[in-house]
Amino acid sequence: MRSRTVREGAVGLLVLLGLGLVAVLSLWLSETYLGRRPYRLIVEFANADGLKVGSPVLFRGVPVGKVTDIRAASNSVDVVIEVENPELRMPRQSSAEVDRTGLIGEASLAIRPLNDSRPVPTVGPGPAQGDCDSQLLLCGGDRLVGSPPINYGSLIRAIVKIADLITDPTFQGKVDRAMGNLNATTAEIRQLSRDAASLARSLQQEVRTFGNTARSIARTSDTINRATGSTTTAIVRTANSLEQTSTSVNGLIVSNRGNLSRTLTSLAETSASLRNALGEVAPAMRQLRGSNLLQNLDALTENAAQTAANLRDITGAIKSPQSLFMLQQTVNSARSTLQNLEKITSDLDELTGDPQFRSSLRVIITALGQFLATTQQLEEQVQAPAPGPERATPPANRSTNRPANRSESEPDVDVRFER
Repeated sequence: MRSRTVREGAVGLLVLLGLGLVAVLSLWLSETYLGRRPYRLIVEFANADGLKVGSPVLFRGVPVGKVTDIRAASNSVDVVIEVENPELRMPRQSSAEVDRTGLIGEASLAIRPLNDSRPVPTVGPGPAQGDCDSQLLLCGGDRLVGSPPINYGSLIRAIVKIADLITDPTFQGKVDRAMGNLNATTAEIRQLSRDAASLARSLQQEVRTFGNTARSIARTSDTINRATGSTTTAIVRTANSLEQTSTSVNGLIVSNRGNLSRTLTSLAETSASLRNALGEVAPAMRQLRGSNLLQNLDALTENAAQTAANLRDITGAIKSPQSLFMLQQTVNSARSTLQNLEKITSDLDELTGDPQFRSSLRVIITALGQFLATTQQLEEQVQAPAPGPERATPPANRSTNRPANRSESEPDVDVRFER
């Protein structure tokens, strides 16, 4: 009886523990899942090829929800998606596209923010709340226009059409003509490239020449700048010198103002004196014009001109070779005469050194003086007219022969040379 009570009590306790565990699990699940209410968005497509209920929804490549419903309409297809996280804030400027993984992979709906989308606010009402700002966020119930997916069937059909077009003979002819035109164009492009290369070489040569010219211009500009600087320096120095000279002149004028005044007064007095002198000279000039002085001056000028002409003739005669030869002979004779005179002078120096010779020479000179005086008297008597019809005959013969035969009236001079 007692064991039965224990077993029933244990069963009741186990049931209570199970009920408590179920209650705790229910509370945890309600806080984790039941408290997070997802929000829905509607994406409008022109063609929802590949999408189905349960297809994943990706935001920035991360799964955030799934497709819950697909409703086809006359002009579009509305795809209802459910975002599980109510705190996920997606910008309004976003695009929705259908992506596929490979050719036969599962289709998914991808939401991508645009590059020019505005920053998403991290505070404020969320997308699942009623006061959500639809200008900034994708809120619950908003519609979003999606881009049509890539239709691989259409791609295959386009490839088949391209293959049919390539195998068409007309198209092949057009391709052949296009290739011929392309070859001609290629040849022209090759020729154009060669011409462009030659033009580039010519331009390079011109650029090199222009560079040389530019360097020459730069050197010339530097030379001109240096010359301009030197000229400017010289001009500045000249201006400074002129300024100093002007200052000195001003100082001289100021210091010599009294002298200048006296000089100007003297010049005025001199001018008055000259004016008076000219007044006095004017009558004399008139008298000179009336006299024969001017004619005499003209005659004197003509004589001077004639004399100058004669001197020119004499100079020309002297410059002739014959005259020069005669002058050279005369100079040689004079040189020999001077040499003889030097010898005679040396002999005279030897002779004059004797006192007795000097006294004898003095007596000879006295006698010669008397002789010359007598000769002059005789010449005067010869030149004077005689008182009678007869004239006195000059004693020319006696005077001429006197050196050979001494006259009786001439005193005897005894000259003795002793050494």
